Amino acid sequence: MKKKNNPVIFVVGATATGKSEWALKLAQEFGGVIFNCDSIQVYKKLDIGSAKPSKEEQLLVPHYLLDYVAPPEEMTAGNYARDFFEAIEKVPEGKPVFVVGGTGFYFMAVEKGMYPVTKVAPELQKQVEAEMANQGGPEKLHAELVAVDPEYGAKIHISDHYRIGRAIELIRSQGKSVTQIQKEFEEAREEFPYPLLKIGPSWDREVLRERIRLRSQKMIQAGLVDEVKNLLDQGLESWAPMSSVGYKETIAFIRGELTEQQLLEEIAKNTSQLAKRQKTWFQRDKQIQWFDGNLGFPEARDLVEKFLKSLTR
Repeated sequence: MKKKNNPVIFVVGATATGKSEWALKLAQEFGGVIFNCDSIQVYKKLDIGSAKPSKEEQLLVPHYLLDYVAPPEEMTAGNYARDFFEAIEKVPEGKPVFVVGGTGFYFMAVEKGMYPVTKVAPELQKQVEAEMANQGGPEKLHAELVAVDPEYGAKIHISDHYRIGRAIELIRSQGKSVTQIQKEFEEAREEFPYPLLKIGPSWDREVLRERIRLRSQKMIQAGLVDEVKNLLDQGLESWAPMSSVGYKETIAFIRGELTEQQLLEEIAKNTSQLAKRQKTWFQRDKQIQWFDGNLGFPEARDLVEKFLKSLTR
């Protein structure tokens, strides 16, 4: 992959932390562009429930990888990484790229690469499934995994049937341990080819919960129910992103399974749970520099300026 001097700034964090506002301000000030890294905002027709930037905001700076995947197509992290590197080639040399979103797996796919998806023969899959379904099957397969690959087996809980089964499929089909497969991938992996800085706004848990509740309320007031009704009228109920937070609860409301008050409570509750998972994911990355969501923007802005200046010397 060709090295370029486009600085890349990841603006990460949980939902409703204000990272999109930060990225927009920074991109405006430093003449940059914005790359969306939210797995629902990539889709067309999903505007209100995905908290997509408004048309006015999108006009302020160029936006990429936003609102471009049409139904019934479904996005994967691998496809996103491919699209990211194709899109960044089109950005003028030297322009800062602010990558903003809360989908940690997409960020990881871009920065670290994706393990190649190994197809396993259907007969082998059925065989492993049958063994797993037998009495004592999970324990036997876990013991086989530990015997062949003690390092990987120690990481997998005996109740995690999916990962045990997948590991056994790979071992039997490739004749290698999962640890060996991962090691080979790491050795072949190319470094991220752009200068990289990672920042994110962070909030106290209770404050974030209130911000999530207010945002959920605004989504409903902005016409979320009508947006979902239109999607259902187009026969898109089984489209994968319709099971995401905000959309699945609204479908339940339209079916009469929730009252309007329950709709708000469910969206707020499930969004808070999502935010907790996002925070856990991003906290594993020690390169991310966190700033107070309320007062920390000037400090974050100064760090971005310092980073950009260091690349022009």
